[in-house]
Amino acid sequence: MENQTLTQLRSAISDMDCMSQSGFSSIAAITKLALAALENPMTCNDIDSIAAALESIRSTAMDVENCINATAEGVGCHYVDAAQRRRWEAKREAESKKVKLSHGL
Repeated sequence: MENQTLTQLRSAISDMDCMSQSGFSSIAAITKLALAALENPMTCNDIDSIAAALESIRSTAMDVENCINATAEGVGCHYVDAAQRRRWEAKREAESKKVKLSHGL
């Protein structure tokens, strides 16, 4: 069973490396093009293309993040941000108190 777990971990790490290289290379390339467009008087006012590039960067970053997280979670090694979880719990508690107050409870 231990060899299977090691094989699964190796596969997950390899998959995450592939995803990160591909995604981050795309982000770097799009960023380089967007910066070049901003530095060129002929293209610096093309806000639609620059906005599309920024959206593509955002989308790629989110996709890579989600894929890497899902792969890590699949082998039980995903990161949990304890501070973020506390913030979410505080927000849920605050919203719950608002609902109770609005109903006079």
